[in-house]
Amino acid sequence: MSETAPVADENVRYKRAIRAAEEMFKRVGFRAVTMEMVAREANVAKATLYSYFKNKDELFVAVSARMARILRGGVELALAKPDAPLDERLTEAVISKHRLIFTLVRGSPHAAELFSYTHAMAGDIFAELDAVILRLLSSAMSQDPELSGTADQLARALYFGSGQLASRCDSVTAMEAELRSFSAIHLAGARALASKGSQSLT
Repeated sequence: MSETAPVADENVRYKRAIRAAEEMFKRVGFRAVTMEMVAREANVAKATLYSYFKNKDELFVAVSARMARILRGGVELALAKPDAPLDERLTEAVISKHRLIFTLVRGSPHAAELFSYTHAMAGDIFAELDAVILRLLSSAMSQDPELSGTADQLARALYFGSGQLASRCDSVTAMEAELRSFSAIHLAGARALASKGSQSLT
């Protein structure tokens, strides 16, 4: 038997515990979840779960870290599409992030509670995620001559502006429509200002 098999099995159980906890938090809310419930849902021994996480708070932070990785991956994937124009890639990047948030958290009847605990317990994780996504958006914009001069400011306005809009939408369909319109206006305005500025210099 391969020596790596027990390690692989342990890794599978660890990931299964995190995914089970994520589903339980969405289904019944943070306060109602117990370690015993997660162990049962993940089909692992309670002692095994406690060997991974000393308490529910640690487990919630691990779930949050997994979500942050998924959100970052969605943004990176949208920005990396080779055949799509830059404005489309930027739009899809912000939509991807908010679509995933809707799927992972906002669709839960306990979303307000989960957001509250996320802010209190995993705020650093998502602050770092914001910083990473801003760098990704700014880096993509900086490769466009019309946007490069104000790439950092444009990235912040697009990212945080889209977040405000997304939080007010009641469905994924409405959110996507709002964000596409907002992004198109934002980027077209930035290009118009850049073009006007370059014309005034000639």
